[in-house]
Amino acid sequence: MNNFDKYWDNIHLKYNSTYDGWLNKYINLINKNDVIIELGCGRAYCSNYLLKNNFKNITACDFSSKALDIVNKENPNLETMMLDMSLGLPFKDSSTNIIIADLCLHYFDYVTTNYIIDEIYRVLKPNGYLIARVNSANDKLHIPIGAKELEKNLFYDGQIYKKFFDKTDLNTLFKKFKICYMQEENMSRYEKTKILWEFCLRK
Repeated sequence: MNNFDKYWDNIHLKYNSTYDGWLNKYINLINKNDVIIELGCGRAYCSNYLLKNNFKNITACDFSSKALDIVNKENPNLETMMLDMSLGLPFKDSSTNIIIADLCLHYFDYVTTNYIIDEIYRVLKPNGYLIARVNSANDKLHIPIGAKELEKNLFYDGQIYKKFFDKTDLNTLFKKFKICYMQEENMSRYEKTKILWEFCLRK
């Protein structure tokens, strides 16, 4: 794992953020009994938002044991699961209505990213939704300082990989899905304004 789990443990121990409202526009797509998975949940801001809106069947998943420890202490009612999505998703075919992936799909090379997306497609029920945000190729301010470009828009700084996507990348990777919404957005949650792609896709 190249100590990536330890990297994220340290990030989550020192970094605290807040939910920025991005899921609000999709809330009407989700039924109260839907099965929901949040991938790369971190401190589980998205899952906690859904819990507060009376959604119950939620599993918050992350690679970092420290992040999940914090989540479990802050909200013991939220089901959590530790997983490395690059190794596949441990869920049955067509078993999930909603998968949420907020800023967690851009830490892999193209081949691995494509595999993860195939896994998401497999796990989603027919007409299920993937709701996600990823780095935009126009987000030059968040390329790690001194990082090497290993493949198109994939950078490695010695600690972590970061991938940045353009519209062509997204259209190719998500060609099996129906695009309900896909837009480049600005996010001001960090010290520097972040440019990202936000999308809602249906199987």
